[in-house]
Amino acid sequence: MIVGELLGSSLVKRILSCLPSHIHPLTLVSDPDGVLADESILAALAGRGFALVNEPDPLALRHRVEDLRPWSLDHPLIVVTAGALEQLPYDLWQQGRHVTLALHTFFPNLAYPLVRALAPSQRYRLGQVALPLRRLGRRATLDFLLRYVFAADLAALQQPAHFVGWLDRLHQQAEPLPAVLAAHLLAYLRHLPAYANWPLAELLASRDAFTVFVREQWRAYVQQQTGELLRDEPLRYLLDFGDDHALQDTLPGLLRSGTLEPLSVAQPGHLPGWARPAILAPDEDRRPRRVAALLDFLAEHLEAGAQDTRWEQWQALARAWAELTALRYDPGAPLEQAHQSAYQGLQDRVDTAFLAWLRGRYGPLGGQRLPLPHHVHHVPHYLAYRRRQGGTERVALLVLDGLALADWTQVGPAWRARHPAWRFEEHLVLAQVPTLTAVSRQALVSGLRPADSVAALTASLTAAPAAAPGTAQSERALWAAFWAREGLAEDGCPLVHLALERAEPPPEVDSAHTCVLCLVDRKIDDLVHDAALGTTGFQASLRVWLEQYSPRLEQVVAGLLARGFTVYLASDHGHVQACGFGQPSEGLTVDTRGRRARIYRDRHAVVSVQQAFPDTILWSDDGLLPGGVWVLMPQGRSAFTTFNETVVTHGGPTLDEVVVPLVAIVGCT
Repeated sequence: MIVGELLGSSLVKRILSCLPSHIHPLTLVSDPDGVLADESILAALAGRGFALVNEPDPLALRHRVEDLRPWSLDHPLIVVTAGALEQLPYDLWQQGRHVTLALHTFFPNLAYPLVRALAPSQRYRLGQVALPLRRLGRRATLDFLLRYVFAADLAALQQPAHFVGWLDRLHQQAEPLPAVLAAHLLAYLRHLPAYANWPLAELLASRDAFTVFVREQWRAYVQQQTGELLRDEPLRYLLDFGDDHALQDTLPGLLRSGTLEPLSVAQPGHLPGWARPAILAPDEDRRPRRVAALLDFLAEHLEAGAQDTRWEQWQALARAWAELTALRYDPGAPLEQAHQSAYQGLQDRVDTAFLAWLRGRYGPLGGQRLPLPHHVHHVPHYLAYRRRQGGTERVALLVLDGLALADWTQVGPAWRARHPAWRFEEHLVLAQVPTLTAVSRQALVSGLRPADSVAALTASLTAAPAAAPGTAQSERALWAAFWAREGLAEDGCPLVHLALERAEPPPEVDSAHTCVLCLVDRKIDDLVHDAALGTTGFQASLRVWLEQYSPRLEQVVAGLLARGFTVYLASDHGHVQACGFGQPSEGLTVDTRGRRARIYRDRHAVVSVQQAFPDTILWSDDGLLPGGVWVLMPQGRSAFTTFNETVVTHGGPTLDEVVVPLVAIVGCT
């Protein structure tokens, strides 16, 4: 392959050179390929003072543009459209500088439709490699992208060990292999005798399927070697762990990623030394090994300058931190003291690095809704997008209020074990900061930034607990309004609250008229606020929830799947254990008195409170909250409550509170 000069960061520089700062107050960009969707570009433009508006809806576009006036050389505006610039309002078209961006101008020697199929993070990786000097056809472009963007060496993948290791790395990535590349790779692999009986399509498409496959193959090998019956049903043995030394070398990586879990056997001595890391004695606890691996992974990836880490990498860190947190607060068996100390030291590094990243990237990412959501207010748009792309017509959004990612590491495996016919597709999204229910759940169900629904947000923030029914009514109206913009009738788009501990599911769940359903369940958030013994006490309550309450919820999900729904499970925020450092007494100058966040519309008042509580963060002007709103949040794991009181709560900007799961659940027949 003849390659040219390494692009590296010059690709970002070339794109940014089309949008010079301090020269034009208004720039109109036609961007049909989503060139500006890259996280680094969005952050760089925000750092240069640009405000970006990317709204396909004409009314929303006009509202955003007018809200950002006056534009100037110091505060310039970029209006982005996927269509032609002539389709924008005439007054904007007349005033603005016109720019057209297209992928083929940046990757001229690669087949344009294939580059267009890449997700933004995958295009970013493409920008880090040396590009070909001559034009490649479709097949050569497919091979080039597989090799240099996804590290798939077709010759090496002929060996099962290399293929298994590559699949493990592929499924750690946040965005899947594009369908056109998966089809090309699948056609190549199906002609290889080594994979004659492999479920290749499932292994490429689903991390769950790959994980099950690897664990079953390892169980089959161990069963064959020891003679112990580890599972009743027979397994087809496809991976030759016994004789393939390269496959044996993949074992540590599979354990680190969590794809493989150690098996407990009666006589570990019957297995060779290379297999011991994936084997447990009958009375051996697997957790210390896993905790040590997670601590090493997090420490290795949390380096200075972590604020420049991309969202894709933060997702991997968030998953590892969530699993480690669940192990740290496991009520069944506390960690050994050395691991607890290491966790505590790592916690401060995680909080500091994530807050630095959040300050630089949170707002810019809020404007990029598709093809994958980044923020909770993107979720309805993502559901609508999946429906338009040929998914099922019937969609249900199940909102588990307060479900942290650490909680999902407990709930997800339980649901998978109970329902092997369900297929899970996991994503992570960012909750709305401040991570208060009234703020973040409204964003989740409305598909709007808080700045776009100021009246509803104000009503939610000022509502007393007794006014919860009014808040629920507001959420129902916002949910129906979003789908009305998608052309669906209000009676087919209900939002209802579940209370399965005392009542049957509401009739809207079974109605034939329901097309797009939102179910809100507050049980986990209730457990959070009732956790008087900290996160360990909450984890104990979560286990009871899994045994007693969750089966009723799973029945609702199973019924929806049986009626042709695709179910999306989402959370509006996570939670964190915090220690009280006192409470301000600011009277009526504060709008919301949360233990992890207090909201003000008087700048002088919030500055005064911060002077009295210097270990706090002032959050405003993030591009998502309304102007004139200031949020005061404790640094680290402190709370506005009685000094030294331990609470489990939410509202702040930690990884535990902000990064939440979004899971598509599909029933397989």
